[in-house]
Amino acid sequence: MGQSITEAMVYDALKTVIDPELKHNIVDLGFILEMDIVDDYVHLEIQLTTPYCPFAENIVEQIKRAVEGVKGVKRVEVERACMKES
Repeated sequence: MGQSITEAMVYDALKTVIDPELKHNIVDLGFILEMDIVDDYVHLEIQLTTPYCPFAENIVEQIKRAVEGVKGVKRVEVERACMKES
């Protein structure tokens, strides 16, 4: 079997995804809520700063491309979490 995919590998890839408004990567901004890795599949749960973020779809596509670039990853799913009311 090939090299295992680690959370560190995925986080390194995610650090290349920059929020266009805040100008920081999505890892440092705390957008990644949960990560599950099973074999060659990565599932991420993210939460953006607002549910109406105008860049949401673009950010999700960037996330998918970045994680698909990790050696061994065959499938990526990104789920957007709903923001809770305060």
